[in-house]
Amino acid sequence: MTDDRTFLAGLFAASAALKHAVSGLTADDLVVALVCGGGSALLPDPPHGLTVADEAALNTALLRSGAPIGVMNAIRKQVSGIKGGRLAALAAPARVVTLVVSDVPGDDPAQVASGPTVPDARDRAEARALVDTWNIALPERVAAYLAGPEGAAPGPDDPVFARNEVRVIASARLSLEAAAARAEAAGVTAAILSDAIEGEAREVGRVHAAIAREVALRDRPVRRPAVLLSGGETTVTLRTGDGRGGRNTEFLLAFALAAEGTDLLALAADTDGIDGSEANAGAFADGTTATRLRATGCDGATRLARNDAWGAFDALGDLFTTGPTGTNVNDFRAILLR
Repeated sequence: MTDDRTFLAGLFAASAALKHAVSGLTADDLVVALVCGGGSALLPDPPHGLTVADEAALNTALLRSGAPIGVMNAIRKQVSGIKGGRLAALAAPARVVTLVVSDVPGDDPAQVASGPTVPDARDRAEARALVDTWNIALPERVAAYLAGPEGAAPGPDDPVFARNEVRVIASARLSLEAAAARAEAAGVTAAILSDAIEGEAREVGRVHAAIAREVALRDRPVRRPAVLLSGGETTVTLRTGDGRGGRNTEFLLAFALAAEGTDLLALAADTDGIDGSEANAGAFADGTTATRLRATGCDGATRLARNDAWGAFDALGDLFTTGPTGTNVNDFRAILLR
């Protein structure tokens, strides 16, 4: 517990130092911000009346809710002193140029790292509505703050942003297009399903399995050999709390159960190298994964129900471990049909 508190205190100090660095600038100054996924977690800055522990509790509640990343970010921005464009507003009247490595579906720069330098069109009232829509169990102190009138994030029409510029320099779309080019060069037809897929990981996995089976059985919508590529950011609704894994391993376990017996090889991984609670980036699966799991005495459906996809792929030795990659352009999924 002491180590956790020390870590949170260090992050809080870093946020304060960043705010101090952009304070007191003039119209002749230029601020260049490189923003990438993960910035929300690294920029805790609770507003007046709340603590770092309150912000950590909010993050836990959001992650457990199963809400899509855009919903989580809309709420985070209203409970922060640095996100939702506030850092850029603090730098005014300096000009701020933001270079974005996007890890969010659709590459909306206001969503990456909860947009410390990019304002969001969604206001506090909409954030409260999203809490209700997704039935998110906010911590009591956070709920009270969000219900109050103070501390709303600035909107895009605020004049402090008039001179600013935003560019997306890397994204899931670009990573999928690069993978497709490599596949085509090897004589494999590549089909990019989407770079902005959201939804419950296990349900997205089952839909991908249905598409893969259609290709395997009927050579449509593409002919084999083919690779199906997709990106985006799925979510996992925790049901028991005793499993291990992340959204990519959960996607892949559901996929493997639904695609059993199909001649394919699949990879699902987070491009930052860490998928969920463990040290793996993701995992591999094929048409024999479900069969091999049963042979080890491990029931894949039971593991999936417990949100323990990591345990299933660990039992098979099929985890994909890269270590931190130094970048983050969201999830990467590839399904090769031979």
